[in-house]
Amino acid sequence: MSGDLRLPKGMWPRRALATLYVVDGLGFGAWAAHVPAFKQFLRLDNGSLTLVLVSVVAGSLVATPLTGHCIARFGSRPVVRTVAIAYCLALALLAQTSSFAALIVFACLFGASKGGFDVSVNAQAFAVEQHYGRSSMGFLQGCWSIGSLLGAGAAGLMLHHQGTLRFDLSLTAVVLAICSIAASPLLVGEQTLPQQGAKFVWPDAAMLKLAVIAFFGLLAEGAIADWASVYLHSNLGATLSLAAAGYTAYAVSMTATRFSGDWLARRLSAQRILQASGLLIAIGMSCTLLSHSFVLAAVGLMFTGAGIANIVPVILSAAGRDTRMGPGPAISAISTVGYCGLLTGPPVIGSLAVLVGLRVAMGVIALAGIVVAAGPMFLSREPVSQPVKASSVAA
Repeated sequence: MSGDLRLPKGMWPRRALATLYVVDGLGFGAWAAHVPAFKQFLRLDNGSLTLVLVSVVAGSLVATPLTGHCIARFGSRPVVRTVAIAYCLALALLAQTSSFAALIVFACLFGASKGGFDVSVNAQAFAVEQHYGRSSMGFLQGCWSIGSLLGAGAAGLMLHHQGTLRFDLSLTAVVLAICSIAASPLLVGEQTLPQQGAKFVWPDAAMLKLAVIAFFGLLAEGAIADWASVYLHSNLGATLSLAAAGYTAYAVSMTATRFSGDWLARRLSAQRILQASGLLIAIGMSCTLLSHSFVLAAVGLMFTGAGIANIVPVILSAAGRDTRMGPGPAISAISTVGYCGLLTGPPVIGSLAVLVGLRVAMGVIALAGIVVAAGPMFLSREPVSQPVKASSVAA
């Protein structure tokens, strides 16, 4: 390792990055669980809510490549430090929403900061892996899921106890800012120096196939995050707190399954994990949408969460082993395409809901699961044929 990088020693770099993954997930979980509250507070119909979600997409799509360029030029460490604070500030702005127009603007800023945060922490994750010489991606993705679970659970509790959008999100933003400031000094630098003028690299044929699977897997994840609680509240008549609890059940299932990824990877090939993941998504969403019972719908969401859990760790690990594009360009390209799926899912569901109703529109999530399940059949065996250790690091 280069002697001029001054890397922090011991377990602190991994713990610091794990904290930031929790911050990322917690902010997203808090936003997702409060979407029905925004809808009710501003009296939005599904079409108007879709415009809000589109603004999140627009902000993210602008920020994602810009963040990648900044990382290529300056390294992930300073970029993570900057966008982590921007993420907290954007969440605080959402708390001040008092009109539909303000929500559009603040949601766009939130999407931009969220996109930048995701790209930068994933880039820092590979710096941490290089620092320790072993995989951390599954563990860190599990930390994101824990954050999402905590955010959704805390939001449900606050809403149940008559919390308001302004108080709930302001408090969340302050807590996340404190955690981000505490963790940021302990991050590591890359082993290789940043390259001037580095550009986004489009996936080659093999990586593009992986990117398609990532796109549909993350489309399902994004759609569930923004519409599951809305569906439970609007279509099944669940209270706001109960709808948030339904999303929490989904997040619990995803978290538990993600932390079991290493155990699964030792016993199953990556193709089998992806196929099983897609089938669980399709079966789970079918159960949720065909049932008129909240309990059965929540069980379906738990199956869906189990299916979504290990798609990202498997695909990012496969991209990291690519020898044609190289790990860095492959991971960057896969992450960008997959993230587009995460952001595209919610507005697609919303647009279809205006035309055919929310129940039918959310059938797109089940179809995405089928694509994920079928995708490995079209892959060459090289990228994902070896078992993928989705989580080989313990906290």
